[in-house]
Amino acid sequence: MSFQRVVIGVGALGLAAASLPGVELVDGFTLGGYGEAFAQAGHRDQGSWRNESGGDEWYMHFPSDAAIKFGYHVDEFTLRADLIASSQPQFGNTTLLEQAFVDWRSSSVLTMRAGRFQTTWLGWEGFHTPELWRVNHSAAWDWNVQNHGLGPARPFVTDGIGALLTAPDAPFTAQFFIADDLLGDAPGQKPSDKAVGASFAYKPKGIGRLELGLGFDPNSSITANGKGSNSFAIDLNADITAMQTKGWFFAGELQIHRHPKLAVGTQVYGNDLIALAMANYAFLPGKASATVMIDFVERGFSASRNEVMEYAVAVLTRPHRQVLLNGEVFYWDETARDSDSVGVAAVVLVNFP
Repeated sequence: MSFQRVVIGVGALGLAAASLPGVELVDGFTLGGYGEAFAQAGHRDQGSWRNESGGDEWYMHFPSDAAIKFGYHVDEFTLRADLIASSQPQFGNTTLLEQAFVDWRSSSVLTMRAGRFQTTWLGWEGFHTPELWRVNHSAAWDWNVQNHGLGPARPFVTDGIGALLTAPDAPFTAQFFIADDLLGDAPGQKPSDKAVGASFAYKPKGIGRLELGLGFDPNSSITANGKGSNSFAIDLNADITAMQTKGWFFAGELQIHRHPKLAVGTQVYGNDLIALAMANYAFLPGKASATVMIDFVERGFSASRNEVMEYAVAVLTRPHRQVLLNGEVFYWDETARDSDSVGVAAVVLVNFP
C-alpha cells in the first residue's frame, strides 16, 4: 500500500467569500474562465515521491486545461460554479467540478453556504493571491491532497455547509463548517463521520492577513491493523502586504496534522508537519514579478527518512492584460536515498474577457 501520487492538479480550513467571475452578460449573471497550456520537463530519481516508472526517469509533459466559471446573483442569494476540463487526468478524471455552491446572505453579519467550494486550508499559496500561482504545485500541496485513508487523492475542495460571520467595517471574520471529508476516508467510516472545523482571520490595516484554521475529521486515517483513527489539523498562515507599495509580498504557513496511528502498510508514519515560506517581488509592476518559495514536509514523525525540502524560483509575467506567461525551476531534496527530483515548467494562460 502507498499514498496516491499526484503529478498535476488544480485547487487549496475556512471558506472564501463568494466573488462572481468574468463579465456580466445579463442582469445578475456573469461568465468567465480561462484556458492554459503547460510544458513540463525534469528528472526524478528512482525513489522519488512522484516517480512513475520505478527507476530513474526523465520526463516531458504538455498538459492543458480549460475552466468555465459562472455565477448568478439575485437579491440575497449567489450561485457560483466552476468546471475544469483537462487533457490529463486530475484526481482520476479529466473533468473536475471545482465549485458549485449557493450563498445566502441572511443578514449584514451572517452568510450561509451550501455545496462544493474551494477552501483556504492551504489558501495563501495561490488562493488569496491568484496572480501568484506557481506553475507546478508545491511539495506541501502534493502532501495535502493525499488521502490519509490510502484511498484516491482528494482535491482542495469541500462538500458541505458553512457559516461566514463578518462585522461591517471590522477586520475580523469567523467561519464554521461541516464537511464530508477533510483528510481522508479510512476503512469502517460511517455516514455520520463528518469533518468539522473553524477558521478565524484577522486583517490588520497596512500589514496583511492572518488566519488560524482548525479541523477534526473522525475515522479518517488508516492504522497498521487496517482500521481507522481520528485526525486533528491546525493551520496558521499569513499574507504580508506591508511592503507591497515597494513591490514586495511575503507569505508563510505552518500546518500540523495529529494522527499518531497513521500507517502505510506496517510502517507507522504518525503525525506530520508542513511549513512553507515565499517572497514575491514585482520588478516591473503590473508586468512581471519573481517568486522564491521554500517548503518543508515531514510526512510522519514516527517514520525515518521521509522528509522533503523543496526550493523553487518562478518568474511571472503579463504580456497582455488577459494573458499570463509564467516559468519556474524547482528542486525536491528528499532525505531518502536516491529520491530527489528537479525540473522546469512553463505555462501560458489566457483569461476570458
